[in-house]
Amino acid sequence: MSDLPLIYPCWEAPDSVLAFVTTRSGGTSQAPYGSFNLADHVGDNTEAVALNRLRLRDMFSWINGWQWLNQVHGARVVVIQRETNPVTADAVITREAGLALSILTADCLPLLLASEDGSEIAAVHCGWRGLAAGIVANTVQAMATPPDAILAWMGPAIGPCHFEVGPDVHGALSAVLSSEALASAFVPGADGKFMANLYEVGTALLQQQGVSRISGCKLCTSCDQQRFFSYRLSPICGRIASTVCIQPASSA
Repeated sequence: MSDLPLIYPCWEAPDSVLAFVTTRSGGTSQAPYGSFNLADHVGDNTEAVALNRLRLRDMFSWINGWQWLNQVHGARVVVIQRETNPVTADAVITREAGLALSILTADCLPLLLASEDGSEIAAVHCGWRGLAAGIVANTVQAMATPPDAILAWMGPAIGPCHFEVGPDVHGALSAVLSSEALASAFVPGADGKFMANLYEVGTALLQQQGVSRISGCKLCTSCDQQRFFSYRLSPICGRIASTVCIQPASSA
């Protein structure tokens, strides 16, 4: 089997930290999940999802565990030493080599974290509800790495060009953002609505925790339907995976 089309972050993480994002190409799922859907909770054929996940694992034979989450748009963080499925949480942290952490998204912001020495990693699912509930702060505070030694990368999410929200979302995030960050992240639109920038929100929340080394691809899932799924455009759809893993010394 040929390699799957993956997106690799441009960030300062050491070579021992593998990170990537899948696209919707290269799998076995049929429409409307076509074709590389990795979510087993969206109505797709379970055998197709299992085969897609197996294809992904086959690309990295040295990975000895793969952690998926039951994401609920909350603020729970788990720290793990081995693959444990299922786990209900929206962020996961490990210091174990060979254990891949994956977040599933189709518009929400995927956030990957790594210590500058490559000893600790985290994957965070950042929907607006989770951001408002404190998922970023909870994750950074649960890590053993000091914030000034944490590297952050934000993956593909719905961009401010398409993420129109109401005053409920603006109000929820106003409780966790400074007035300056709120003004930067929300552009007023028609009928009391706003165009929201999840990248700006994520950046501000990371900076509030003392994380300053922040990167991001700023790819819009709504704009790029060739590569990504968008729940806003098509509520029945698949999910891409943003993954981070510490490579064992023998494979790095």
